[in-house]
Amino acid sequence: MNPELSHNSESPEAGWNALLAEWMAGLFMAPLSPSAVANYRDGLGATLLDILADELGCESDAQRMRSALTTDASTTAVARKLSAAFTRLFDGVGGHRTVSLYESAHVSASGRLFQAPASDIGLLLRQANMSTNSMLREPPDHLSIELALLARLIRQGTAQQAQITLLDDHLLAWVPIFADRCCAADSTGFYAGAARTLTGFLLAQRVALEPGRTIIRRSPTARAVPPKAANAALARQELE
Repeated sequence: MNPELSHNSESPEAGWNALLAEWMAGLFMAPLSPSAVANYRDGLGATLLDILADELGCESDAQRMRSALTTDASTTAVARKLSAAFTRLFDGVGGHRTVSLYESAHVSASGRLFQAPASDIGLLLRQANMSTNSMLREPPDHLSIELALLARLIRQGTAQQAQITLLDDHLLAWVPIFADRCCAADSTGFYAGAARTLTGFLLAQRVALEPGRTIIRRSPTARAVPPKAANAALARQELE
């Protein structure tokens, strides 16, 4: 994605929520590496899962993710198992149990790709001065692209109506369906838990956009993760 995703004037809360959206985008872009698995077991990633469980009230979903990561197997073996699950779930090799990462497949009557949502997200990307690059050859309505767009809009502060449009007309129109399908098809529990956690995050973000509300604030537990450390780790995709 366009790397210009941050603004110096963003609030700490907006920066945190944008980082969460970017982290979740990474989870559904590619399988976890062995080093990322190690990080989720007892590093910054483990603390992040604790924070999300506390803030979003998704302890059972976070526990699904932890259970898939903290088996007796080595980090390499766990990464290999989760990589196989990613391929089965999202890359089309799972047959009828494949769960599409594209909005069009979930909301269009035909279930085909490159339907109206792809055009709509393409327009929103252009309005936000974003574009997919030559290394990311995916339709615009890929889940990770929509989440990267959400992160950009959160950081733009004044783009609340654009956030509402993205959430109401797109992400919240299909991510809950996507999460249900992940729960039915994911034998590891990791991606099912991640999809449910994502749904909770999106719902909380939408509620926060209502008049008189504020955006999601970090709980006291989050102080265990210094903002600069979290930013650096996520920027290097150590948690993806």
